[in-house]
Amino acid sequence: MSKSLQEQLLQAGLAKPKQAKKARRDKTREAQAARRDPKKAKEQDQLAREIAAKDAGKRDYDRRLNEQRKAQREAQERQQMAVQIIERNRVAAEGDNDQAVAYNYNANGKIKRLMVSDTQRKALADGRMAIVRYQGKTSLVTAAVAERLQPLIPNRIWLATPADDTPDPDDPYAAYQVPDDLMW
Repeated sequence: MSKSLQEQLLQAGLAKPKQAKKARRDKTREAQAARRDPKKAKEQDQLAREIAAKDAGKRDYDRRLNEQRKAQREAQERQQMAVQIIERNRVAAEGDNDQAVAYNYNANGKIKRLMVSDTQRKALADGRMAIVRYQGKTSLVTAAVAERLQPLIPNRIWLATPADDTPDPDDPYAAYQVPDDLMW
């Protein structure tokens, strides 16, 4: 049969016999006091329940705090990943030369203007290129890169979808064709 912890500590020399006797005596006194005075035992039980409730509340608070920190860390990682993708796949807007064309797009309810070349304007209109506005910068990217960025920064990408050329049957202006070279 194995020895109690108290006996093992005594044998190893980590505790003295006086300490062991005192511990036994204190334990016996507490048990006797609990038998004599049931109110004290109830108070101790109530105190133990309060301590357990506080511990549970602290664990719940810590869990929620960890979840919040994890969400912030994941959002920051998504932002860093988006910045890296944009920086690696950015297409330079060729709007600095004499043949630059202004391309207008809607960003947060405001019409913004970007100077691009005629081929870039056509690619933007066809949906082969997209505009990304992120961290105060406006960049051009290909449609494939824009699709990769969509889950990371969904509200920061402007991608034109090719319009359906079939006119609405109730449109009173269906007989009037819009010229291809119309610029607004």
